[in-house]
Amino acid sequence: MTKRERIIAALQGRETDRVPFSVYQHSTVHERRVDKFVGYTMDFYRKYDPDYIKVMFDENYDTPVNWQYIQNLDVWKELEEFDPHIGAFGRQLEALKRIKDLAGPDVPVIQTVFSPFHFAHRLTNRRIIDDWKQAPDIVQKGLNVIAGNIISFAESCMDEIGIDGFFFGAFGCEKEWMSEEQYKNLVRPSDLLVLNELKKADMVFLHIHGESDSFFNLLKDYPCNAISWEDKLAGPTLEEAKKLTDKCLIGGIDHLNARTCSSVDIIMEGKKSIASVNNSGLILAPGCTFPGETPEGNMLALKTAVGAG
Repeated sequence: MTKRERIIAALQGRETDRVPFSVYQHSTVHERRVDKFVGYTMDFYRKYDPDYIKVMFDENYDTPVNWQYIQNLDVWKELEEFDPHIGAFGRQLEALKRIKDLAGPDVPVIQTVFSPFHFAHRLTNRRIIDDWKQAPDIVQKGLNVIAGNIISFAESCMDEIGIDGFFFGAFGCEKEWMSEEQYKNLVRPSDLLVLNELKKADMVFLHIHGESDSFFNLLKDYPCNAISWEDKLAGPTLEEAKKLTDKCLIGGIDHLNARTCSSVDIIMEGKKSIASVNNSGLILAPGCTFPGETPEGNMLALKTAVGAG
């Protein structure tokens, strides 16, 4: 099977020649030059040979002129619609086109999209919940503006580049951040605004961020083809998740333990995870991004675990 055929079959719950796998890290390229970002992404893909290219988008959201951050409630009102072809989104679109051309037709290219809440958290230095308690209407309108710009970016990814799919990172969905009820009221509306656009793509992977007490049950019915979460840390286990959803599962590897364990440990963990779901409906992957200090051999071990080399 080609990588595309393998991923599509896994998403549809059909038999595959082997379990597909994913390996990813946040970009270590701090320069904003497109050629540097493309080079990093393709070098990483060629080294680890995963079944799809997860393009990481690590730039901050473009703020209005004269504001680098949302420093007070008034700045929420200044957030504006912008052209996705300029600024950070524009650089990402240019890089994405080059990556898609280099990948070829048989390798799915999946664009990472952070949730509106995640961008807003970065812009407020975690003060967003306090702002929301003071002025919920102002904050919600701001989140909707951010969502609208993400949607414009996603539309360009699909219409102009022919992107294969998206990896949507839901954020704040754990008790360390807020209650489930707060998440429903503050975060879920803008999550769904974006996801209802992303679902036009063939592949939509949802990532439920959180190392403990994450809201898997609350988000499992979001519109997507597959669910990624920190199964080894936050739960539920892969076996438990199989009983909660018929969507493809993404996980099986403890990304934090991978910093210090052996590659043999990773291989054994991967094989055990695959066996726990009867070799189907799974993309073997870290629960979240592999930290920068993770040994290369431990990331290469996922390929061995699925029997790809």
